[in-house]
Amino acid sequence: MILLLAAFAISYFVTSVAVLACRRFGIFDAPNDRSLHVIVTPRGAGIYIPVLAAVLALNWFGILDRRLALALLAGGPLVVLAGLIDDIRSLPVSVRLIAHFTAAGLAARFILLPDALGAGLGILEKLAMIVVAAVAIVWMINIYNFMDGIDGLAGGQAATGSLAMLMLAATAAVRGIGDLGVVLCGASLGFLVWNWPRARVFMGDAGSGFLGFFFACVGVAAVQKDFGLAWFWLVAFGVFVTDSSVTLAVRIVRGERFYLAHRQHAYQHLAQRFGSHGKVVLGAMLLNILWLLPLAWLSIAIRGRGAWIAFAALAPLAIAALRFGAGREQPTTHVVA
Repeated sequence: MILLLAAFAISYFVTSVAVLACRRFGIFDAPNDRSLHVIVTPRGAGIYIPVLAAVLALNWFGILDRRLALALLAGGPLVVLAGLIDDIRSLPVSVRLIAHFTAAGLAARFILLPDALGAGLGILEKLAMIVVAAVAIVWMINIYNFMDGIDGLAGGQAATGSLAMLMLAATAAVRGIGDLGVVLCGASLGFLVWNWPRARVFMGDAGSGFLGFFFACVGVAAVQKDFGLAWFWLVAFGVFVTDSSVTLAVRIVRGERFYLAHRQHAYQHLAQRFGSHGKVVLGAMLLNILWLLPLAWLSIAIRGRGAWIAFAALAPLAIAALRFGAGREQPTTHVVA
């Protein structure tokens, strides 16, 4: 409880300072034809400072898995820096991807290489392991960025994602993951005080990219210990995975330039339909807590059935994303408050 409250207080304070800094230096997100907000809002805040500080402290005291800590500390600041620069002056996609792949490669190297060496794998097998993990990390970074389009959604997913980490701690797959999950929960709630609809600050690419990187690294560390946990992690983040993946697939099939910014995600359609960010965020959090997290745990409890459980958990979400227009143009230019 002390750890939770401390993380909450630090996150709240750091975010308040970030809001003042954004206003002082003119770092704002102005509404445009892709936005679902109506007022100019500071952006670039996030929970990366308290989380990275906690990773450093937990590693210092020998609580957190050392390889996971090194991965987060090596790649996390690079993802944050690229995001901050993009929030301030907009980076080309190619530069952002170079930064993301560099951070992901460093993280994959720290998490996977020691075991790859111990297993006596050849150079090609080692390289393949690291490349696959790096691609997965970059994909998660961008999924989180895609889904950070309405007030509170990315922060709400972080809060429920911390519950997944606490569940994962029960498997003892990654040392110290429960303590880190408690920190993330407190930090997410402290940030949500500022970011809950209507938001007074956005986390921007710096915050959303870091969260994607963070959760991907935790997932890779868990899967490295127990491959069956891949299904657990996929289901736990099913809302983000299905909406972003279905939206991307539909845009590719329709021949659109899928790499360009848009507002064609299912959650964006729903926000317009209900005229509310908060209703969509609450719905996503309840879906996580009442549907996805129990099924994620079931994928651990019933060994050998993870793929079937993941299909049962995610297929309805994919169908719902299609039903709500994922990958298609918004029927109106109305901007949601």
